[in-house]
Amino acid sequence: MPNRTPTPISFPRAPRLRLDYLYGGVVTYRPGETLAARVLTDFEFVLLQAGSAEYTADGRMRLLLAGSAVIARPGFQEFFQWDRRVQTRHAYFHFGLAAIPPDWPEPADWPIHRPNSTLAVQSLCGEILALAHHQSGGVSNPPDRLIALLVEALMGLFLSPTAGSSGDDQSARPEPAARALKWMREILDGDPGRPVTLAELARAGGVSAKHLCRVFAASIGHSPMETLRLLRLQLASALLARSNLSVGDIARRCGFDDPLYFSRCFSAAYGLSPRAMRERMQKGTPPPASPLPADLMPRLHW
Repeated sequence: MPNRTPTPISFPRAPRLRLDYLYGGVVTYRPGETLAARVLTDFEFVLLQAGSAEYTADGRMRLLLAGSAVIARPGFQEFFQWDRRVQTRHAYFHFGLAAIPPDWPEPADWPIHRPNSTLAVQSLCGEILALAHHQSGGVSNPPDRLIALLVEALMGLFLSPTAGSSGDDQSARPEPAARALKWMREILDGDPGRPVTLAELARAGGVSAKHLCRVFAASIGHSPMETLRLLRLQLASALLARSNLSVGDIARRCGFDDPLYFSRCFSAAYGLSPRAMRERMQKGTPPPASPLPADLMPRLHW
């Protein structure tokens, strides 16, 4: 059969972010090496992939761990001290800005550091570098539309206070709540049907049961046991959409021995019975929102 040239893919809109140029790569440093102090003349995105670094810029030192991302701006005096014990690897790209979307903050107001970047940010960084290296050995001048769209998406995630960092980072919550939530997640990932008591949650949080209840009420809006119940129901909602298990089997897998009690809890949380929810999703209708805060929705691990 004759060879056919693939039809170029057309993108539906032009990027709102316009770049003058972009270049970058991946660098590995030996333990204890440094990147000498310098003054940036353009914008720089850095994603730490392994090891750690002490990053000093804008008059402040920040500890970067694997998964940390940085966006530095022209005029920054910056200095990197790489991990003194192990090798450090980071991906980076420099770029010049021609225009930013009108709904974005001014660059002077951009955050500098995100301590735990999402899988989407990491994947977008990899795609940007792969495309840039496909064009002229790593320098895209000016970047084509696909690269600009990917950089716009990455920057949009970085600038967002909710989407730019991983939901596994509970640092915004009080430590007892963060520890108890982490323990709940481990139980639901490993043995979701396992019975759990308030005393166990309090031990995981490192405080008394009474204090843990106060912390959860203030930071989440639900008691610890109600939060766990809603997390179980969240898992049940996913199983209703993505499995052929019966409602009774889903109830037992998620820690509800009584299917009738499961149905009552589910209906109270979502306003629909489990069967009605499954029928709705099978017809392509999105489910109602979870009553839990958005940052407690399950996230991908990397």
